[in-house]
Amino acid sequence: MTNKYNNWTRILQVINYLELNPNSFALHLGMPRSENIYHIKRGNYGISEDLADRIIELHPEIDRTWLLSGVGEMINGRKREFTTVPFFSSDINDTLPNINNLTKSGSYRLPYTCDCDLVVRSKCEAMNDPGTAATDLFLKSVEVADMVQGNEYTMIVNNTVLWRKIRHVKGNTEQWRLVSRDRDEHPDIIVNIADIKRAWRVITRIAILVS
Repeated sequence: MTNKYNNWTRILQVINYLELNPNSFALHLGMPRSENIYHIKRGNYGISEDLADRIIELHPEIDRTWLLSGVGEMINGRKREFTTVPFFSSDINDTLPNINNLTKSGSYRLPYTCDCDLVVRSKCEAMNDPGTAATDLFLKSVEVADMVQGNEYTMIVNNTVLWRKIRHVKGNTEQWRLVSRDRDEHPDIIVNIADIKRAWRVITRIAILVS
C-alpha cells in the first residue's frame, strides 16, 4: 500500500510542474478553497478519484495511474499553455488607487482560460469569509457602464476603495446598492454610478487562512 504521505509528494510534484503554489493550484482546479490540498499535505486525506479527475481533465499529460498510486512516470504527454498575472500583496486600499505606479510583489501562473488582469490582497472584513486573515482577489478591469447586478466588484468610489456585490436600487438607474457578506455588521451602501471612477470584476477569490 502507498504510504499516505507519499500522496503529498506526488501532489507537490504536480504543483511544482505547473509552477503554482497550493492556493493557486486549488484555484486552477476550480476548488473554492485550498483546505483539501492542505489536508493531503498533513496526511489526513489521500488523493481522491475526484481530485485526480480534476487534474487529468486540465492536464491529460499527467498519468492517472501514477497520480493515484505512484506507479510509473508523472508525464505522458504535452504541457498546456499558461499566462502570468501580477500579484500585489499590499491591501487593495493601497494598491488599486496606485496600480499604474506600483511594482508587483510576485506573480500567479494561470491557464489562459482564467481571464483576469491582476491579483490583489484584501483584508476587507465586510467581504472576507469568517476565520480568514485576508483574501486574494483575481480581478478583471471593466468599464463602469458594463457592471452587472449580482457580480462582485472592487471599485474606486470618489477616493474610497470598496469591494462589494452590486444590486439595483429600486426605481433608480443612476445608483448601485453595494451589499456586503455580513449585512448586520456592514449595512448596504448606496453610491452614484457617476462617482465610480474605476472598477474591476472579482473573477474568483482565494481565502488566506488564519495561521
